Amino acid sequence: MRSLLRARSLCLWLALAGCAGGSGGGDPAPASGGKVRIENRSSSDVDIYVRPSSDRPVRLGFVPASDTAEFALARAITAGSPAFRLEARPVRAAGRPVVSEPFASGSGDEIFWSIPPQ
Repeated sequence: MRSLLRARSLCLWLALAGCAGGSGGGDPAPASGGKVRIENRSSSDVDIYVRPSSDRPVRLGFVPASDTAEFALARAITAGSPAFRLEARPVRAAGRPVVSEPFASGSGDEIFWSIPPQ
């Protein structure tokens, strides 16, 4: 009986130690291509897409109406493309998509884009 209790205690301790996390110093940080800050001045909730010049759009995130959101832009999304555009697509069918001016890829800077009112 005592050995069974000891085995259960050991299993519980090992499970907790495995889930404890930690700094994870061995894993490299994901390659960041900078940040994108988007101000949605429209009255529609929008999904934000990154449109590299040669690839299909990749969904970046969601910005509620009259709100601002910030996203990390992974280099892998824009790799191989000298420039990209951002696209805001209304979540509901109301309104038309809005496309940004081109932004240079790989700058690593913060990009700011303001979606005009619709």
